[in-house]
Amino acid sequence: MFYYLRQWFHCLKIYALICAFVSGPDRLPSSPHCILLSVFTYFLMGFALVNDQRDYMAVASQILFELSLLALVAFAGLKWKGLLFRFEQTYSALIGINLIISAVTLPIFYLIPDGNPETAIQNSLIYTTIAIVFWNLAVLSQIFKRAFEINTVMSAMIAFNYFMLYQFTVIWF
Repeated sequence: MFYYLRQWFHCLKIYALICAFVSGPDRLPSSPHCILLSVFTYFLMGFALVNDQRDYMAVASQILFELSLLALVAFAGLKWKGLLFRFEQTYSALIGINLIISAVTLPIFYLIPDGNPETAIQNSLIYTTIAIVFWNLAVLSQIFKRAFEINTVMSAMIAFNYFMLYQFTVIWF
């Protein structure tokens, strides 16, 4: 068990390096244990998003949908390029960067007012949120570029389309 935890902590370090554009998914071990621990941690972080408007089941279903959509995009892209042997590394990287970016975003989530019309959202908070969205898209694009071995424009298009599909689907449901 300690071996898997040590391996996962190594993966966390690589996830952070990927988020800083220093590393790529090819540096991750091909281990389902890292994926499972990252998914478990992601669901645990979901408890921090529970409030009066959202219960844990709503948050958990969003996380499950996001993980499923990421798996679908990774599988389709790797199948298209004939690189399915990279699936565990790619999926681990996608889960890991969402875990890291969500951990960074959680404090910002609590700065946003709870829908009171008398409270104005500060411009700096809006700019910070937009910067985090662009950062997330850039990191996703980098992972797609390295995993699928495609150019930057194509990976950016895939990342943007994934993001739009996810956002519209979450808003719709």
